[in-house]
Amino acid sequence: MFGISFGGGQQRPSNFLHTKHDQNVLDEIRNTEVVKAIARRVDFLLACYFPNLHSLYTNVLHDLCKHDGNLKPNWEGCCFAAASLNFENVVTLPHRDYLNLLFGQCAVYSAGSFDYKKGGHLILWDLKLILEFPPGCIIFLPSAMICHSNTAIQDSETRHSLTFFSASGLFRWRHNNFMSDKDFVAGASGDERATWDEHRRNLWQTGLEILRSM
Repeated sequence: MFGISFGGGQQRPSNFLHTKHDQNVLDEIRNTEVVKAIARRVDFLLACYFPNLHSLYTNVLHDLCKHDGNLKPNWEGCCFAAASLNFENVVTLPHRDYLNLLFGQCAVYSAGSFDYKKGGHLILWDLKLILEFPPGCIIFLPSAMICHSNTAIQDSETRHSLTFFSASGLFRWRHNNFMSDKDFVAGASGDERATWDEHRRNLWQTGLEILRSM
């Protein structure tokens, strides 16, 4: 994984840390014209289908980087804060990405050489759906909400994936005026805490209003 994240014990948002060798490899991949084009396409499609969500992702990432000059986004023109690369025969077990924004979307780009009729399907367990996922295609899904996985491919084939996501902790950090929930609550006045609690209670409704822009 590479890019900006917040959660899992971090004290503040930061870029994922790697060894110098691994970082050089990731930077080389990240800066290829093909990968940059995929990132721009993902951003464009999110803006097309989820314009309000795209605005939220874009504004939060912009504000975070402006507030903390140590934060470095993966790509110019891509609103997702982080990404994950998987090579060769990528298979995931059923899971939810609990650290992502509940009403948000992650984007998955499929690549490789495989028969998408026979393998590499995306399974959405809660919806009881199995979707063909051909190489070169992009799928958006609410990965924190829906249990998902993918099927294996044949031994002679290869499948790679590039997944774009933004951790929910980044949105909380921005909403708290650049501090953690713990620090905000510790320093909040009674009125501020009441407003904060109401916002959290109504967050499901906020998410629905954002998604209604589809």
